[in-house]
Amino acid sequence: MQSFLLFVKPKNMKKIILIFIVVTTSFTTQSFCQNTSASPSVKNGQSVYESYCMSCHMEDGKGIEGAFPSLVQTGNLNDKNRLVKIILQGMRGKIVVKGTNYDAEMAGISLSDQEVSDVINYIRNSWGNKAPLMKLNEVEVAKKSVVKGYQPY
Repeated sequence: MQSFLLFVKPKNMKKIILIFIVVTTSFTTQSFCQNTSASPSVKNGQSVYESYCMSCHMEDGKGIEGAFPSLVQTGNLNDKNRLVKIILQGMRGKIVVKGTNYDAEMAGISLSDQEVSDVINYIRNSWGNKAPLMKLNEVEVAKKSVVKGYQPY
């Protein structure tokens, strides 16, 4: 690098330094940016999750094995209707998540339809989970649906 700079004309040195600073700054700021979904619903859902869900399912969504199931890439998040019912009405009964048996109860949480949609979108699109966003009108439909094997709290 030093030998290269010896051949640069002084008037071009300012341009080279400026380009170097811009490139370095852009790489540095990019490395600190987290790639969370740009969806406002997902961002709002994070706040709901932190208020109501994180104490059991943990900040990283991994839960506590044997006590509180993981929400990380479990396959148990595909049924939006079931998720709506679990959030609003709670659940009881046996479930298996990532090969671990759970037989605890979860009380329902009193949330608006928007908050339910947002928290589901956050859970289904965090920690490596990828799923289509749940629309607000789907929450009302889910509340009326019958979910096989679901037992409210």
